[in-house]
Amino acid sequence: MEASYPGMKVLLANNLMMAYNQAEAAEPTFAFVEDGFTKLPEFEMMLALFSALDTRWVAVMDSAGATPARQSSPLLNVGAGIFELTKADSPRQYSQYFDMMVKAPRRDQAGALGKGAGSARASTSFKKIILIGSSTGGVEALRSVLVGFPAQCPPTLIVQHTGKNFGQGLVSLLDRVCAAKVVQAEDNMNLEVGHVYVAAGQRRHMGMTQRKPMKTRLKEGPPISGHMPSVDALFTSAVPYGKDVVAAILTGMGQDGAQGLLELRNAGATTFAQDEKSSVVYGMPRVAWENGGAQKQVSLARMAGALLQAAKA
Repeated sequence: MEASYPGMKVLLANNLMMAYNQAEAAEPTFAFVEDGFTKLPEFEMMLALFSALDTRWVAVMDSAGATPARQSSPLLNVGAGIFELTKADSPRQYSQYFDMMVKAPRRDQAGALGKGAGSARASTSFKKIILIGSSTGGVEALRSVLVGFPAQCPPTLIVQHTGKNFGQGLVSLLDRVCAAKVVQAEDNMNLEVGHVYVAAGQRRHMGMTQRKPMKTRLKEGPPISGHMPSVDALFTSAVPYGKDVVAAILTGMGQDGAQGLLELRNAGATTFAQDEKSSVVYGMPRVAWENGGAQKQVSLARMAGALLQAAKA
């Protein structure tokens, strides 16, 4: 690649954490990714970062007869990385792929939402807090939702299932696109307007204090609903504030959060679940809908508006 394109800088990484850090710092135009990496759960973070940076990428197979990861991964089968190269392909074929992908029309940067993009929206009438739980496919779903949040959004708490080393990366990624301030959740933080608190990759559950003023509470303990941190732990901790809460479950595998959402609804909260069509994995939201925890199913495109509108009531 360096020989074919004078002046090009090529970065090499042999693990996802290194790749993520390099991509975040260098904002590359293109990435060749060994297909084995795309099978790791943490690759969801790379996908979301590539999407945020408009970085094109292609999977590289061991051989032409290998089975691509996208055939068994719902994350990889939604449009990205669907063309494969193999390690036996010639340098010319790599260059052809690079040219084809890089010269394809790019996203309109002038129209792309970014930091501060939602700051002009009216936000003084918010009266409730927002809680969100998500898992598989949730990184990109959260990015989609938070892009629509104004700078002075309601206090928002998020639990996302992700690898233990990627929590801070997720915070940085979401802070790129959200007009509000996105921070990693810590114990005893005051819940403030214009702030989003994220628990991901941590060894403690995030909840809320049981008395006002509302604060975060991080607690050690065994996994709940099979997860640490757990969406159910967050939702059930907010039950005492039921009528002051808007909660949603986004795409994800399993059922973490469904029972907690039901308890919140019974306590007077407004509750949503992402609909099947827009979910990468319709597991958590399906259970939340079927057990009565969710009052309404909402598409991902409409989720930010639904949450913000409900927070004004």
